[in-house]
Amino acid sequence: FLSTNNGTSWTAVRKGLTDTVVLSLAIKGTNLFAGTDGGGVFLSTNYGTSWADVSMGLVHDTIFSFAMNDNYLFAGTYNGGVWRRPLSEMITSSVSSEYQPSGFSLKQNYPNPFNESTKIGFSIPTRSFVSLKVFDALGREVSVLASEELSAGTYERHWDAVGLANGVYFYKIDAGSFSETKETHLLR
Repeated sequence: FLSTNNGTSWTAVRKGLTDTVVLSLAIKGTNLFAGTDGGGVFLSTNYGTSWADVSMGLVHDTIFSFAMNDNYLFAGTYNGGVWRRPLSEMITSSVSSEYQPSGFSLKQNYPNPFNESTKIGFSIPTRSFVSLKVFDALGREVSVLASEELSAGTYERHWDAVGLANGVYFYKIDAGSFSETKETHLLR
């Protein structure tokens, strides 16, 4: 729940939060992490209005505690030890609020071709719901890099293709009425 008036009233904020039993919270800038009782780790970049599952690689999904440094989020799990994931894989990096993009854009990933991981940048001129997904050459979805409402700005998402076969992949953004697809190559 979220209160914007010092607790006088509260609003449920659980869109995308598949497990509403929250055992732990952590914050890094404007990024809020929730550890749940069996649902894993979730991230909100809009003060809890919507949540995205960021539990990739997590085997034990009951999260009792968080710790963070400049590079990693650590989660203390029930009966599974500690899980660690780079923050750069989960949180967006936005440029200064002084710069407002004049239009929507999807940048070519860098590096391309790539081995294991690459970065994909995009810009949105107004607050928009952004969907950024990666597909294989047969059109099957292989990764969701964004599925959330974002403020105007320039963003970068990290795509880790560990375990995927060499070949051509496509990444597609849908934001407001804007839609664009670009090609990338995974070479090991």
